[in-house]
Amino acid sequence: MSLARDLDGSAPSGPTIHQDVLDQMASEISGRRPALLPPDLHIDLTELKGFRHLVRHKYGFDLRPEKVVDNVQRLQRAYPAFVQRLTALHNLLAAQSS
Repeated sequence: MSLARDLDGSAPSGPTIHQDVLDQMASEISGRRPALLPPDLHIDLTELKGFRHLVRHKYGFDLRPEKVVDNVQRLQRAYPAFVQRLTALHNLLAAQSS
């Protein structure tokens, strides 16, 4: 949230805040920052957010093993990609401020 607020000048709020933050970070802000999330990472994080919602609100009763495996694989792909994008943004901002 603070990344959205500090870099973009605003952060989403309301009932769709989590999806709104993902959407905001998937968009380039001209003159401020590139898109933090490329389309494939945006999709993965959106899917993981939905899975988390299912687990939290259904308490795991309706979990299907294949969905759990799919989301573990998705997380294994998304986490390093997210760290790489965040590191690249940090390096870009550090270079701009020096």
